[in-house]
Amino acid sequence: MGTMKFTRDEMHHKISELSGGQRAKIIFLGMVLQNANVLVLDEPTRNFSPLSAPVIRTALSEFNGTIISISHDRMYLDEVADVIYELSDNDLNTVF
Repeated sequence: MGTMKFTRDEMHHKISELSGGQRAKIIFLGMVLQNANVLVLDEPTRNFSPLSAPVIRTALSEFNGTIISISHDRMYLDEVADVIYELSDNDLNTVF
């Protein structure tokens, strides 16, 4: 939890007392600890603080499984994505 920027005090809070971003980090940590091999994520960096977002991007870039994700966060896409598909009204194109 420390690597996810939880303070010592926050580590002892009830989940109901945590923010949405903190809850999302707990869920993410749970998936990693359960050895998930596929993550389906919708805007994975949206609810994280400026201090937590780089940690999340690093953790996701080091994830050994497959990540299927929707994001508008260019930094996330640059640091995490290997292949990007762009969906338009008429087409699905590989960006890289």
